[in-house]
Amino acid sequence: MPTMKIVLAFIMILMSSPIFAKSYDAVVSLSPSKGEFKSINDAIFSANKQINENKIFTIFIKNGVYNEKINITNANVALIGESQDSTIIEYALAAGMLDELGAKVGTTGSAIFIVSASNIIITHLTIRNSFDYRANQSLSKDDPKRLVDTQAVTVLINNNSDHIRFDNVKLEGFQDTLYVKDNSRSYFTRSIISGHVDFIFGGGVAVIDDCELIARARYDVDDIYGYITAPSTNIKQPFGLVIMNSRLTKEKDVPANTFALGRPWHPTTTFSDGRYADPNAIGFALFINNDIGDHIYGWDKMSGKDINGNTQWFYPEASRFYEFNNKGLRGDEIENKFLITQKQADIYRIENIFNDWPSQYFQKQVNIQYVSDKR
Repeated sequence: MPTMKIVLAFIMILMSSPIFAKSYDAVVSLSPSKGEFKSINDAIFSANKQINENKIFTIFIKNGVYNEKINITNANVALIGESQDSTIIEYALAAGMLDELGAKVGTTGSAIFIVSASNIIITHLTIRNSFDYRANQSLSKDDPKRLVDTQAVTVLINNNSDHIRFDNVKLEGFQDTLYVKDNSRSYFTRSIISGHVDFIFGGGVAVIDDCELIARARYDVDDIYGYITAPSTNIKQPFGLVIMNSRLTKEKDVPANTFALGRPWHPTTTFSDGRYADPNAIGFALFINNDIGDHIYGWDKMSGKDINGNTQWFYPEASRFYEFNNKGLRGDEIENKFLITQKQADIYRIENIFNDWPSQYFQKQVNIQYVSDKR
């Protein structure tokens, strides 16, 4: 892991207009010129061979649709798209699809963009899991092509990944769009995240600041369409999913009162005495200073299996679910049991949540210093 001084050097020069940047270590294009890469994975492989602790390896991605599944496994990498709307990474994968051995890939295996390293910056692009949930659900239930397991993760921040910055990106999916795993920490700004069922979930720390969360329409249900968050935060962890200064909007066909702010996820876990819902996953979700639309009805419960395999329910009142200073319909109808005070809200400032991160990481626009190669 690089020292703090080195990390400070990673994020200094403003790149709100990346096309004007001075230089890049690698350039990706669907029609590559000499010296450019045709695939993002090839550029990342090049980075893996050249990474050093004196600089962040910058990869500029020209506009186009890149049909690739990405896994970043080395630290100190930045992916910089030419534009948020026209630089697109997409791949279709869902939990019910089969791997090369004929087994279902599962929720984690459905992720099409995986961060498994620290000091990673992603900016000015779109990442889309293009599994067509609506088309799948329109198939008859006896159609062999219809998947039952429809989780389709767009971005997965893997265990222990730290200093992860997303800025000016779009994450598009339906069920389980953004998965932040245990002991990971990530910060999202000026971005758009869309989905319906549990579309921001997991046990890691993720702060979503000045973003738009779009609740997507469904045509296979009549009442509850989905849940913005599903945290599984360990009780020993003071922070989890924090949505602040953002806008909770919806697609045009989403009725009022069809989405919950969140529900408590207790993942089925193997313990010495059996396999059952993790009792220590007391989820943390905070909504602070947001503009909340009429599609939100409050919080909800979630089920799991006990040690005997029976269904048990986990309720929002027993979770760490909080609200403060939100506007819109939900802001007017908030229940006091979830409301926190100004003094409590002050605890959840960026500099407290990421108290050992360099202050440059807290800026709303990602900054990157390009350090001349000293080799």
